[in-house]
Amino acid sequence: MSTTFGTAASAQELGPSAWTRGILATAKRAWVTYMTWRIERAAINQLSAMSDRQLKDIGLTRSEIVAAARGITLRPLVPAKQAHQRRALA
Repeated sequence: MSTTFGTAASAQELGPSAWTRGILATAKRAWVTYMTWRIERAAINQLSAMSDRQLKDIGLTRSEIVAAARGITLRPLVPAKQAHQRRALA
């Protein structure tokens, strides 16, 4: 029985492909960050164009628009039944 061992690749053989992967990974992160920012800006613009009444209907105030577009919850979520009861009292 014979065993064959491959030789380890030299640093020069790994260099360009590793360098290319690093550049591509950086470019991908930059693209994802940019697209996320564009989507958030579009959501902020759409919500900002709504009237105060429309914002109230979906449970937001103007001060919560940016946080809502970024997916941040500023206040605890209220079950629908309790929210309806609160609106009836207001």
